[in-house]
Formats: sequence, structure tokens, C-alpha cells
Amino acid sequence: MIKHFMRRGLPVLALALLPALASVPAADASPAPAAAPAARSDAHFYGGSTLYKNQAWTSGNGRTVLRVQSDGNFVLYKDGRAAWQAPGVWPKANRAVFQEDGNFVVYDANGNAVWAAGTWHKGAYLSVQDDGNAVVYNSANQPVWATNTGD
Repeated sequence: MIKHFMRRGLPVLALALLPALASVPAADASPAPAAAPAARSDAHFYGGSTLYKNQAWTSGNGRTVLRVQSDGNFVLYKDGRAAWQAPGVWPKANRAVFQEDGNFVVYDANGNAVWAAGTWHKGAYLSVQDDGNAVVYNSANQPVWATNTGD
């Protein structure tokens, strides 16, 4: 009897249950909740922050990198590709400083300024942003200078 049920009963039982199982909604049939927007994790640098040759400041998500290169160039990389460089700096850049006076300046090895953002007495902090941009903001959180490389 058990052999007879095993040979014929299980397939018949499975066929009998198919209509009932078909009416049960699948676990993933309900719509997925909307994804929350990704939180920004921009990196902020304040007066006195210094970036030396062969160093970089990186946005929180790693998408944006501001680097003083070993060849003396000052470059912003977005998604691993060069997107901006400070004009007239290569091959002289030795360090970049977000100064106490609010200006963002690149200096050569002798301490001479070779490029400046022109944010003297305007900038409160520098933000290396997740969207691919580097921006100097004033104390009212309004941009006063940017690389204009953001999405």
C-alpha cells in the first residue's frame, strides 16, 4: 500500500494542490519600498588645513579626490578621472592650504603662492563633495568658489 501511494499518490496530491498554491501571492509580489536618497558625506576642511605633495582629500563616498600630485600638479579627480586642475600650477605645487583667512592657496616648495581661489576673507570652509565638486563656502553656507565639476 505504501509503495502504491508513493508511486501514484504524491504526484496526484501535488497536482491537486497546484491551484491552491497558484493563488498564494509570492513573497516578492508586493512593490518594494522606494529607496531613500543616499546621505551625503561631503568632507569639510577648515582654516589651517594643509594638503602636502603626494596627499589627497577625499569625499565621504570616495568619488571625489583633491590631490597635490608628486609631479607638482594640483588636480581634482571625479570617478577616477581628472576633472579639474589649478591653472598655472604644474609643476610647482608643493602644498595646498585652506588658510585661516578663508583663502584656498597652492604654494611651491619656497613658500610662494602659485595659485589662489580668491576667497580671502570670504571662505569659511572647503568642501570636497560626493557629487564631484570642490567648493569653498562662506559662513552663511553659500558657495564663493567652486571647481564646477559636480553632477
